Amino acid sequence: MSIPQLQQNGLLPSGVHDCTIEDIRTTFTWNQHRQQLFDSFVNFLKTELRPLFPDPIYFDGSFVTDKVTPDDTDVVLDLTNAPDERKWRGLQFMKEHQTRIRSDYGVHFWVNLPGNSDFAEFFQYVGVKTARAKGLHPLHYKGILRVA
Repeated sequence: MSIPQLQQNGLLPSGVHDCTIEDIRTTFTWNQHRQQLFDSFVNFLKTELRPLFPDPIYFDGSFVTDKVTPDDTDVVLDLTNAPDERKWRGLQFMKEHQTRIRSDYGVHFWVNLPGNSDFAEFFQYVGVKTARAKGLHPLHYKGILRVA
């Protein structure tokens, strides 16, 4: 598993790219600001998310681009194949803690469930802000990272 090189537009090639946490650290923590954001994400992962949810996550946002000072990291907990009880707990966790997680860790946290909004698909679009900055259409595809 490895993360592909960023394209000339500063984005990952389209698709879902499997990687490890260490792959993300090696590829995207090239300055102190990014290292601090990443350390906060890892702290969230170890202290709050993984003890409750061993499920895969998608990692995205401007952190996985060439942006020098991203605002935060985006994490989507993939509960697609989780038992119903864990899906329910995941939704409750997001509802109760999403704002605090953003404030405490600098992590935008979402839950992906089958039959609902597919955040893993949604985050593969560059979106309005990135599209404007890079001269692309907001529905232009980019890559995201998946950590099992």
